[in-house]
Amino acid sequence: MATKPAASTAVEATLKASWLPLAIIVLAQLQMGININALPVSLGPIVEDLNAPATSISTALVLYSLFVAAFVMMGAKIGKMFGERLVFQVSAVGHGAAMALMAISTDARMMNIAQSVAGIAAALLVPTLVVLIAANYRGRQQEQSLGILASIPAVASGLTFVIAGYIATALNWRFSFGLIFIISLVVLFLSFRMKSVPRQKGISIDFVGVVLSALSVALILFGFNNLNAWGIVLAKPAAPISILGLSPVPFMLLIGVVLGQAFFAWSERRVAHKKTPLLALEVLDSSEERNA
Repeated sequence: MATKPAASTAVEATLKASWLPLAIIVLAQLQMGININALPVSLGPIVEDLNAPATSISTALVLYSLFVAAFVMMGAKIGKMFGERLVFQVSAVGHGAAMALMAISTDARMMNIAQSVAGIAAALLVPTLVVLIAANYRGRQQEQSLGILASIPAVASGLTFVIAGYIATALNWRFSFGLIFIISLVVLFLSFRMKSVPRQKGISIDFVGVVLSALSVALILFGFNNLNAWGIVLAKPAAPISILGLSPVPFMLLIGVVLGQAFFAWSERRVAHKKTPLLALEVLDSSEERNA
């Protein structure tokens, strides 16, 4: 009896999976992380090159964040419908194509389009990362892989500060986004070495839930992002509209919260009717899952 755990450990060691799938997943995470850090680091050179105000350039990053937050739950459903590895591959290439568009952008409008596309691609890509780790690793390796994945955003931030900062000043800011495009091609080429995740039958998308959650997230994020520019209560000159002299921000936040509550009510109704909601409400049962 005493030798069984040792034998089991020995077998587990011999069956240890290759770290290549994790390297591919980490590269995809870096691909997204470099983008969101390269834009603010390169803001000065971009403003000078495109002759555009800094606010219009920074809007691109806001749009990216909005699309990721608004559609990431739908992205998880799409991954289940078509298989996470396929969605990983398509979204990595889509994100890379958006970075290529960033690299050739001639004005703020092109950058906004590029970052919007990148945000949609990232919303599809992000949910696949943990699923692919679960598909490729077991036990201790899976725990280590998840820990490494969680540390990558901080690593990407530090790397981008140095690399993109140097590229923007010594060469041209466009090379940073060209580099991300190249990374996406490497990710696609290597991704076929990962285990394929079969699609799940019977999965459907709750489009009402998608609309409610997307509008709620968009209004809340956009409202908070413009607190200083548009005014917290009274409208400032930069506010696009004013309602009886009041800033649109509190109205956006209020409507966003109401839509968020409507989303949860709609999800509970779907569960009561034996239908699958966009977000399984049980994931909010524990503090750990709420934090995640």
